[in-house]
Amino acid sequence: MTTTSKEDIQHMRPKQRNKYRRAGFTWTEIKKIDRAIGRGASELTLKTATGEIKLTLPPKRR
Repeated sequence: MTTTSKEDIQHMRPKQRNKYRRAGFTWTEIKKIDRAIGRGASELTLKTATGEIKLTLPPKRR
């Protein structure tokens, strides 16, 4: 089993990462969001325990 930590996040700013963390997302979900930002996606649908969540993603940081 592998774990995801905040050090694995590369494409979003710490402020963005902290916003998602405070909203209750797990590190694994934040990593999926980060990968989608890195790919240049504008939207992402996450499947969580409570259902599906559709997110509008910020642009990739430079």
